[in-house]
Amino acid sequence: MKDIKDIKDKFLKNFLKEKSTSDNLHSDSQIIKIDYKLKRQLNKANNTKRKSDEHANKINEVGNIIDIKNLNKYYISGGNTTRVLTDLTLSIKTGDFVILYGKSGSGKTTLLNLMSGLDRPTSGDLIVSNQNLPYLSNMQLTTFRRNKLAFIFQSYNLLNNLSGFDNVETGLYLQKDKSKQQDIKKMFEDFDLIDVIDKYPSQMSGGQQQRISILRALAKNSEIIFADEPTGALDKKTGTIVMELLRKINMELGKTIIMVSHDPELIKYSTRVIKLSNSKIVQDETNK
Repeated sequence: MKDIKDIKDKFLKNFLKEKSTSDNLHSDSQIIKIDYKLKRQLNKANNTKRKSDEHANKINEVGNIIDIKNLNKYYISGGNTTRVLTDLTLSIKTGDFVILYGKSGSGKTTLLNLMSGLDRPTSGDLIVSNQNLPYLSNMQLTTFRRNKLAFIFQSYNLLNNLSGFDNVETGLYLQKDKSKQQDIKKMFEDFDLIDVIDKYPSQMSGGQQQRISILRALAKNSEIIFADEPTGALDKKTGTIVMELLRKINMELGKTIIMVSHDPELIKYSTRVIKLSNSKIVQDETNK
Protein backbone atom coordinates (compact mmCIF):
# COMPACT_ATOMS: atom_id res chain seq x y z
CA MET A 1 0.00 0.00 0.00
CA LYS A 2 1.32 3.42 -0.88
CA ASP A 3 2.31 5.67 1.98
CA ILE A 4 -0.04 8.62 2.47
CA LYS A 5 2.95 10.83 1.69
CA ASP A 6 2.70 9.62 -1.91
CA ILE A 7 -0.99 10.41 -2.30
CA LYS A 8 -1.50 13.43 -0.11
CA ASP A 9 -1.05 16.05 -2.81
CA LYS A 10 -1.22 15.66 -6.59
CA PHE A 11 -2.52 12.10 -6.84
CA LEU A 12 -5.31 12.59 -4.32
CA LYS A 13 -6.32 15.94 -5.74
CA ASN A 14 -6.33 14.77 -9.34
CA PHE A 15 -8.04 11.47 -8.57
CA LEU A 16 -10.93 13.07 -6.78
CA LYS A 17 -11.14 15.87 -9.31
CA GLU A 18 -11.61 13.29 -12.03
CA LYS A 19 -14.20 11.45 -9.97
CA SER A 20 -16.11 14.67 -9.38
CA THR A 21 -16.95 14.85 -13.07
CA SER A 22 -18.27 11.30 -13.20
CA ASP A 23 -21.76 9.94 -12.65
CA ASN A 24 -20.75 8.78 -9.17
CA LEU A 25 -20.66 12.29 -7.73
CA HIS A 26 -23.85 13.86 -6.38
CA SER A 27 -23.22 17.61 -6.18
CA ASP A 28 -25.60 18.23 -3.27
CA SER A 29 -24.12 15.64 -0.91
CA GLN A 30 -20.55 15.69 -2.31
CA ILE A 31 -20.46 11.86 -2.22
CA ILE A 32 -17.84 10.04 -4.30
CA LYS A 33 -17.51 6.30 -4.97
CA ILE A 34 -13.92 5.09 -4.61
CA ASP A 35 -12.18 1.74 -4.76
CA TYR A 36 -11.26 -0.27 -1.67
CA LYS A 37 -7.51 0.37 -1.89
CA LEU A 38 -7.85 4.15 -1.94
CA LYS A 39 -10.47 3.99 0.83
CA ARG A 40 -7.89 2.29 3.06
CA GLN A 41 -5.35 4.97 2.21
CA LEU A 42 -7.76 7.76 3.05
CA ASN A 43 -8.74 6.07 6.31
CA LYS A 44 -5.08 5.88 7.25
CA ALA A 45 -4.59 9.57 6.50
CA ASN A 46 -7.65 10.50 8.56
CA ASN A 47 -6.73 8.47 11.62
CA THR A 48 -2.96 8.22 12.04
CA LYS A 49 0.06 10.46 12.47
CA ARG A 50 1.59 11.40 9.13
CA LYS A 51 5.11 10.15 8.46
CA SER A 52 7.82 12.78 8.73
CA ASP A 53 8.83 14.55 5.52
CA GLU A 54 9.99 17.99 4.40
CA HIS A 55 6.71 19.54 5.61
CA ALA A 56 6.87 18.20 9.17
CA ASN A 57 8.86 21.07 10.70
CA LYS A 58 7.14 23.93 8.94
CA ILE A 59 6.23 26.88 11.18
CA ASN A 60 3.87 29.82 10.81
CA GLU A 61 4.59 32.80 8.64
CA VAL A 62 5.54 35.89 10.65
CA GLY A 63 2.46 37.42 12.30
CA ASN A 64 0.25 34.39 11.67
CA ILE A 65 -1.00 31.91 14.24
CA ILE A 66 -2.60 29.56 11.68
CA ASP A 67 -1.43 28.72 8.16
CA ILE A 68 -3.35 26.23 6.02
CA LYS A 69 -2.27 25.10 2.57
CA ASN A 70 -4.04 22.73 0.16
CA LEU A 71 -6.10 21.19 2.95
CA ASN A 72 -8.57 18.42 2.07
CA LYS A 73 -10.93 16.44 4.27
CA TYR A 74 -12.92 13.38 3.23
CA TYR A 75 -15.05 11.18 5.47
CA ILE A 76 -15.43 7.47 4.75
CA SER A 77 -18.75 5.72 5.38
CA GLY A 78 -19.29 2.25 3.96
CA GLY A 79 -18.54 2.38 0.25
CA ASN A 80 -18.91 6.15 0.02
CA THR A 81 -16.44 8.99 0.48
CA THR A 82 -17.92 12.37 1.40
CA ARG A 83 -16.01 15.48 0.40
CA VAL A 84 -16.19 17.98 3.27
CA LEU A 85 -13.33 20.42 2.56
CA THR A 86 -11.57 20.86 -0.77
CA ASP A 87 -8.12 22.34 -1.34
CA LEU A 88 -8.41 25.09 1.29
CA THR A 89 -5.60 27.63 1.67
CA LEU A 90 -5.81 30.43 4.23
CA SER A 91 -3.93 32.19 7.03
CA ILE A 92 -5.14 33.71 10.29
CA LYS A 93 -3.19 36.44 12.03
CA THR A 94 -2.48 36.53 15.74
CA GLY A 95 -5.20 38.62 17.42
CA ASP A 96 -7.87 38.06 14.75
CA PHE A 97 -11.50 37.44 15.71
CA VAL A 98 -12.61 35.14 12.89
CA ILE A 99 -16.11 33.83 12.28
CA LEU A 100 -16.40 30.73 10.11
CA TYR A 101 -19.80 31.30 8.58
CA GLY A 102 -22.07 29.08 6.53
CA LYS A 103 -25.18 26.96 6.51
CA SER A 104 -25.36 23.49 7.99
CA GLY A 105 -23.14 21.08 6.07
CA SER A 106 -20.88 23.79 4.62
CA GLY A 107 -17.77 22.43 6.36
CA LYS A 108 -17.31 25.19 8.96
CA THR A 109 -17.43 22.94 12.03
CA THR A 110 -15.13 20.41 10.35
CA LEU A 111 -12.64 23.22 9.68
CA LEU A 112 -12.80 24.32 13.33
CA ASN A 113 -12.25 20.74 14.50
CA LEU A 114 -9.23 20.41 12.22
CA MET A 115 -7.68 23.71 13.31
CA SER A 116 -8.15 22.77 16.98
CA GLY A 117 -6.58 19.33 16.61
CA LEU A 118 -9.80 17.45 17.35
CA ASP A 119 -9.70 15.83 13.92
CA ARG A 120 -7.05 15.12 11.27
CA PRO A 121 -6.99 16.41 7.69
CA THR A 122 -6.83 13.91 4.84
CA SER A 123 -4.07 15.93 3.15
CA GLY A 124 -2.42 19.33 3.21
CA ASP A 125 -0.51 21.43 5.73
CA LEU A 126 -2.23 22.69 8.90
CA ILE A 127 0.20 24.77 10.94
CA VAL A 128 -1.15 26.08 14.25
CA SER A 129 1.09 27.91 16.71
CA ASN A 130 4.20 26.64 14.88
CA GLN A 131 3.10 22.98 14.86
CA ASN A 132 2.10 21.13 11.68
CA LEU A 133 -0.72 19.17 13.29
CA PRO A 134 -0.98 16.14 10.92
CA TYR A 135 2.53 15.12 12.00
CA LEU A 136 1.63 14.92 15.71
CA SER A 137 0.63 11.68 17.42
CA ASN A 138 -2.69 11.46 19.27
CA MET A 139 -0.87 11.99 22.57
CA GLN A 140 1.00 14.97 21.17
CA LEU A 141 -2.27 16.46 19.90
CA THR A 142 -3.79 16.09 23.37
CA THR A 143 -0.81 17.88 24.93
CA PHE A 144 -0.97 20.56 22.23
CA ARG A 145 -4.65 21.25 22.93
CA ARG A 146 -4.05 21.37 26.67
CA ASN A 147 -1.14 23.79 26.39
CA LYS A 148 -2.17 26.02 23.50
CA LEU A 149 -5.95 26.07 23.07
CA ALA A 150 -9.17 26.82 24.93
CA PHE A 151 -12.73 25.89 23.96
CA ILE A 152 -16.20 27.40 24.36
CA PHE A 153 -19.12 25.06 23.67
CA GLN A 154 -22.74 25.69 22.78
CA SER A 155 -23.87 23.48 25.67
CA TYR A 156 -21.70 25.29 28.30
CA ASN A 157 -20.31 22.01 29.77
CA LEU A 158 -20.15 23.40 33.32
CA LEU A 159 -19.77 21.10 36.32
CA ASN A 160 -23.07 21.23 38.19
CA ASN A 161 -21.55 20.53 41.61
CA LEU A 162 -19.13 23.47 41.37
CA SER A 163 -19.76 27.19 41.90
CA GLY A 164 -19.10 29.77 39.23
CA PHE A 165 -15.69 30.49 40.74
CA ASP A 166 -14.74 26.82 40.91
CA ASN A 167 -15.88 26.18 37.34
CA VAL A 168 -13.67 28.99 36.08
CA GLU A 169 -10.83 27.68 38.23
CA THR A 170 -10.88 24.38 36.32
CA GLY A 171 -9.55 26.33 33.35
CA LEU A 172 -6.73 27.64 35.53
CA TYR A 173 -5.72 24.11 36.51
CA LEU A 174 -5.08 23.29 32.84
CA GLN A 175 -2.52 26.09 32.56
CA LYS A 176 0.77 24.64 33.80
CA ASP A 177 2.73 27.82 33.09
CA LYS A 178 2.38 29.75 36.36
CA SER A 179 3.41 32.99 34.67
CA LYS A 180 0.19 32.79 32.60
CA GLN A 181 -2.19 32.06 35.46
CA GLN A 182 -4.95 34.60 36.03
CA ASP A 183 -6.55 36.23 39.07
CA ILE A 184 -9.99 34.64 38.89
CA LYS A 185 -11.80 37.01 41.23
CA LYS A 186 -10.51 39.98 39.24
CA MET A 187 -11.84 38.33 36.08
CA PHE A 188 -15.32 38.15 37.60
CA GLU A 189 -15.06 41.82 38.54
CA ASP A 190 -13.68 42.94 35.17
CA PHE A 191 -16.46 41.18 33.25
CA ASP A 192 -19.34 42.14 35.60
CA LEU A 193 -20.04 38.61 36.80
CA ILE A 194 -19.31 39.01 40.49
CA ASP A 195 -23.00 38.36 41.29
CA VAL A 196 -22.72 34.72 40.15
CA ILE A 197 -19.28 33.94 41.54
CA ASP A 198 -20.74 31.72 44.30
CA LYS A 199 -23.77 30.41 42.42
CA TYR A 200 -24.11 26.93 40.99
CA PRO A 201 -25.05 26.38 37.33
CA SER A 202 -28.63 25.40 38.31
CA GLN A 203 -28.98 28.86 39.86
CA MET A 204 -27.80 30.69 36.73
CA SER A 205 -29.53 31.67 33.53
CA GLY A 206 -28.32 30.23 30.23
CA GLY A 207 -26.53 33.46 29.42
CA GLN A 208 -24.77 33.49 32.79
CA GLN A 209 -23.67 29.89 32.31
CA GLN A 210 -22.25 30.67 28.88
CA ARG A 211 -20.36 33.68 30.23
CA ILE A 212 -18.92 31.48 32.98
CA SER A 213 -17.78 29.02 30.30
CA ILE A 214 -16.11 31.93 28.47
CA LEU A 215 -14.29 32.98 31.65
CA ARG A 216 -13.20 29.36 32.09
CA ALA A 217 -11.65 29.45 28.61
CA LEU A 218 -10.08 32.83 29.36
CA ALA A 219 -8.66 31.60 32.70
CA LYS A 220 -6.56 29.08 30.80
CA ASN A 221 -4.86 32.04 29.09
CA SER A 222 -4.31 30.07 25.88
CA GLU A 223 -3.08 31.41 22.58
CA ILE A 224 -6.33 30.64 20.73
CA ILE A 225 -9.96 30.37 21.84
CA PHE A 226 -12.21 28.18 19.69
CA ALA A 227 -15.96 28.73 20.00
CA ASP A 228 -18.52 26.38 18.43
CA GLU A 229 -21.87 28.18 18.04
CA PRO A 230 -21.57 29.81 21.53
CA THR A 231 -24.89 31.66 21.15
CA GLY A 232 -26.79 28.78 19.56
CA ALA A 233 -28.78 27.94 22.73
CA LEU A 234 -29.42 31.57 23.74
CA ASP A 235 -32.08 34.14 22.92
CA LYS A 236 -31.09 37.17 20.86
CA LYS A 237 -30.63 39.55 23.79
CA THR A 238 -28.48 37.15 25.78
CA GLY A 239 -26.55 36.20 22.64
CA THR A 240 -25.69 39.86 22.13
CA ILE A 241 -24.25 40.04 25.66
CA VAL A 242 -22.12 36.97 25.00
CA MET A 243 -20.85 38.34 21.68
CA GLU A 244 -19.97 41.69 23.26
CA LEU A 245 -17.98 39.82 25.90
CA LEU A 246 -16.08 37.89 23.22
CA ARG A 247 -15.35 41.10 21.32
CA LYS A 248 -14.09 42.72 24.53
CA ILE A 249 -11.76 39.78 25.14
CA ASN A 250 -10.45 40.06 21.60
CA MET A 251 -10.01 43.84 21.55
CA GLU A 252 -8.71 44.44 25.08
CA LEU A 253 -6.71 41.26 25.67
CA GLY A 254 -5.66 40.55 22.09
CA LYS A 255 -6.85 36.94 22.17
CA THR A 256 -7.22 35.13 18.86
CA ILE A 257 -10.80 33.85 18.63
CA ILE A 258 -12.08 31.47 15.98
CA MET A 259 -15.82 30.93 16.08
CA VAL A 260 -18.36 28.96 14.09
CA SER A 261 -21.79 30.45 13.34
CA HIS A 262 -24.64 30.28 10.85
CA ASP A 263 -26.17 33.56 12.13
CA PRO A 264 -25.44 36.56 9.85
CA GLU A 265 -26.29 38.94 12.71
CA LEU A 266 -23.10 37.93 14.53
CA ILE A 267 -20.67 38.76 11.72
CA LYS A 268 -20.40 42.40 12.83
CA TYR A 269 -18.66 41.40 16.07
CA SER A 270 -15.71 39.79 14.27
CA THR A 271 -12.66 41.31 12.62
CA ARG A 272 -12.92 38.85 9.75
CA VAL A 273 -15.55 36.54 8.27
CA ILE A 274 -14.75 33.42 6.24
CA LYS A 275 -17.79 31.99 4.47
CA LEU A 276 -17.85 28.34 3.44
CA SER A 277 -20.15 26.63 0.99
CA ASN A 278 -19.99 23.22 -0.74
CA SER A 279 -16.65 22.36 0.90
CA LYS A 280 -14.86 25.55 -0.22
CA ILE A 281 -14.19 29.10 0.94
CA VAL A 282 -16.42 31.37 -1.13
CA GLN A 283 -15.89 34.62 0.74
CA ASP A 284 -13.12 36.03 2.96
CA GLU A 285 -13.61 39.61 4.15
CA THR A 286 -12.17 41.86 6.84
CA ASN A 287 -14.62 43.85 8.97
CA LYS A 288 -13.81 47.49 9.52
